[in-house]
Amino acid sequence: MNSQILTQLRQLPGEISAYYQDLHTGRCWGWNAETDFPAASVIKVPILLVTLQSAQAGLIHLDQKVRVELRHHVGGAGVLFELHDGVEVTVLDLCRLMIVVSDNVASNVLLDLLPDGALPTFFSQLGMHRSVLGRRFMDQPRPGHDNRTSAYDMGLCLAALSRGELLDRSYTNQALSIMRRQQFREKIPLMLPPELSVAHKTGELDGVRHDVGIVEMREQSYVLSLLTQRGGPTWDVDRALAELSLSVYHWHLGD
Repeated sequence: MNSQILTQLRQLPGEISAYYQDLHTGRCWGWNAETDFPAASVIKVPILLVTLQSAQAGLIHLDQKVRVELRHHVGGAGVLFELHDGVEVTVLDLCRLMIVVSDNVASNVLLDLLPDGALPTFFSQLGMHRSVLGRRFMDQPRPGHDNRTSAYDMGLCLAALSRGELLDRSYTNQALSIMRRQQFREKIPLMLPPELSVAHKTGELDGVRHDVGIVEMREQSYVLSLLTQRGGPTWDVDRALAELSLSVYHWHLGD
């Protein structure tokens, strides 16, 4: 990193965990990268990937329909809780809703479909040692039962996805395609050139603003994982993260 990035990390209005990796050269750096933070919705990326791994193995079918009932409804982000009792959606549509609009109902329904122990096994095999799914979405966190991760863990996950180490080519492309359609674009992508493709996932809680993603450029793609907590006003944090993302982009290109 350069002095400008270092200054931005130090002056960001909140605590920040950051990780960068050049997917072509392997060059990387971190800032508090292995400190665990509340995961918020960025942990939906591993849920997506484990769902697709299960589909690749024939344990789940992406076109199978799932009935979403009132008992599944929780608040927070999403749209499924606005629909009628018993609406049927495919597993693939649940994946899209979980990532694109961060739907919490879709996320919990997918968790019900996954094989027992699939997520802890995924974390362990990938070396995501700071990551844990301790509760369902919108359940109250309690000691020892929360969702946690680190910028380094999410960076590992995204780098492995991009390199095709987690899924075959078809399912890898499916995962990246879904993540490119993320509708919340006020952090990593905001100030980048509009023609750039960013496959990413945001996450928000009180005082928490996250964004983790792959900035895609031919033979110059990179991973950027930004987690914050105990932040100042939401828009100040988001603006600072967008400015930091732009600085990383210019440094990555050697500008």
